[in-house]
Amino acid sequence: MPRKLAIVFEGKLGGQRGVLNAVVERAKHLRSETGLLPDVYMIEGYDSGLNRLLHRTPRLSERPERVVIDTVEIRMRWFRHSLADSVRHKWLGRPAATYLRWLAALADELADYAVVSAHDRIAGTAAAMASKKYAMPHFITWHGASIYTDPPRDPVYRAATINLLRQATMNIFVSRGLEQMARRTLTPDFRSTVLYNGASEAFCRFSESERRSLRRQRGIEADERVVGFIGRLEPVKNALLLPEIFSAIASRHHGRLRFVVAGTGSLETPLRHALEAAHVPCQMLGHVEREHMPRLMNCIDVMVVPSRLEGFGLVAAEGIRCGANVVGSNAVGLPEVIGADNAFPLDDRFVDNLADRAAKMLATNVPQTMPPEISWHTTARGEYELYQPYLNP
Repeated sequence: MPRKLAIVFEGKLGGQRGVLNAVVERAKHLRSETGLLPDVYMIEGYDSGLNRLLHRTPRLSERPERVVIDTVEIRMRWFRHSLADSVRHKWLGRPAATYLRWLAALADELADYAVVSAHDRIAGTAAAMASKKYAMPHFITWHGASIYTDPPRDPVYRAATINLLRQATMNIFVSRGLEQMARRTLTPDFRSTVLYNGASEAFCRFSESERRSLRRQRGIEADERVVGFIGRLEPVKNALLLPEIFSAIASRHHGRLRFVVAGTGSLETPLRHALEAAHVPCQMLGHVEREHMPRLMNCIDVMVVPSRLEGFGLVAAEGIRCGANVVGSNAVGLPEVIGADNAFPLDDRFVDNLADRAAKMLATNVPQTMPPEISWHTTARGEYELYQPYLNP
């Protein structure tokens, strides 16, 4: 009898873990909401030898066969990037042959599953291979970068992504905006539905006494209001716009303000210098472990998310659940999380519009809720409905 469901994704055990966290939550809630017990496989690539020297990547100290994250067991599948693949892809514009052979071998591991559910392009390729060879249905969930970052700048990735969209039994997008972008910029010829990511139950509004206590621990005075940014300090997150945003908010708010930034990335040092040059006092918190994020977010009154691209906007959903107001750009799926009234085009008026809205949020109570479909419970039930016809034929 075939096993029921395999979930396959590419991720990193260290560093940025956005898709990893999303997959863990999906697997947990499939288990708790429907009783389905998926097997979870994670692909992680690494450099070795000359590739590691060329890319200046650290040596991996260990490559575990299995890990457990938040009660979900993950079967690790490690792939060593080859120099030959890099040459074929970057210099010859051809697909990475060694990687494709390795993915074909991974597809053979999936032969006795009733359904394969993949996340983004790399895992989606393995799922499509398994589907073609073993006549099984496969589903691909798209989170963002595989739609709007890689295809526009790389013709190999573009062609591969279009083929995957067309071949999947069903494409699942984490926002309506991302689905529309795929149809507009890649191909309109695919089957799709939208199932949002959600925020973990750990992200919730604490009691008022707990919130006051947390703020005191951070040295926040009772009459201070806190404006924060949480995310990667990278160009796609528009991190270098923060000094201008913070200055504009400060000019509109009549009272004491504190600015905080949590995150790391290539723009960390330039941002620090820009904040100093703009005379914006700001606490740069660096990396904050995920388990500490709910406590930080419960200290923030207004979060700003000025991203250039945002497939969903998980940090915004988490902030709202913790009681913060969130204002940002209208990038891709972000307005679906924070509301159209709080999302502005990235044009010449963006900073002024965002600052006006943030100042209103700081001065008055602005109710902000998310649509009920932005919930892991809803998503788990929706996923199960998609898979069920193939799980119990």
